[in-house]
Amino acid sequence: MAYYLIAGAAGYVGSRLATRLLAQGHKVRGLVRNPDQEVVEQLASKGMSVWIGDVTRPDSLAGALDGVDYVYNLTSRSVLSNGSVRRTYVEGNQNLIAACSRARSVRAYVFTSNVAPYGNAGDALLDEDTPPQPAFPLGEVMVEAEQTILRAVREHNFPAIILRLAGIYGPGRDFIEAVETGTATIYGDGRNFVSHIHIDDLIEVLVRVAEQGQPGAIYNVADDEPARQLDLIGEVRQRLGMVPPRTYSPAVALQAGLDQNVVGMLSASARLDNARLKHDLAISLRYPSYRHWLDERLGVESAVAV
Repeated sequence: MAYYLIAGAAGYVGSRLATRLLAQGHKVRGLVRNPDQEVVEQLASKGMSVWIGDVTRPDSLAGALDGVDYVYNLTSRSVLSNGSVRRTYVEGNQNLIAACSRARSVRAYVFTSNVAPYGNAGDALLDEDTPPQPAFPLGEVMVEAEQTILRAVREHNFPAIILRLAGIYGPGRDFIEAVETGTATIYGDGRNFVSHIHIDDLIEVLVRVAEQGQPGAIYNVADDEPARQLDLIGEVRQRLGMVPPRTYSPAVALQAGLDQNVVGMLSASARLDNARLKHDLAISLRYPSYRHWLDERLGVESAVAV
């Protein structure tokens, strides 16, 4: 039985990871800012110990890592406002790493980054050695956060692992529902590649990588089939009996006041190679393609002509 700390335990990913680890008999401490959330109370009833704190406030982390074996930093921000993204990703990692170093018990530190460091890479197949080329501010912040972590690896042999997560989907975060409700929007011509990972596969990766991942490594966490945005949304709409999707100009979206990082993430092309992940973790994905989710949700025979 190991002892885990999850920063961001109340989130979509963190709460599911905590549930999985608790079910396996491990001890879990959840670092949360608001202990009164229903999800936190549910996890506490399952045995998770709750630590009220914030990675951006180092004083709140004093003692949080005592006796902990594995740390997951799953905290996230998407919109740049008042410097909160940099505080969360850069300063937050600095603070959490410092707390880990003081504890002297941490065997692995896992940080969930995203694909923003790759920028807009067109049709290129991106592996973890592809040089970062951020194309919008969020990407620049993520590169700085990753470099902060890798510096600790180089200079102090800190056992950190970075995961660059593709778009996460699954129950409660379903791109099929986004298409049905009209909230799935294509910015640009839709020929940009998007990579995905089902939440069940992501949780399996998180569980394995803490013990089996290589310290100092970066892993692309994505399925086997990156798809062009227009093809993916078009296929969903076809199966639902809807007309083909429309596309919108990124420039118009920015002029309308949409955050540049949101537009950047939705219009950038990131075609991820997951070979390193599958090799090092010896993992077989339950959902190697988004089409497996479509078949599960909509049925193999449900496609109709439009």
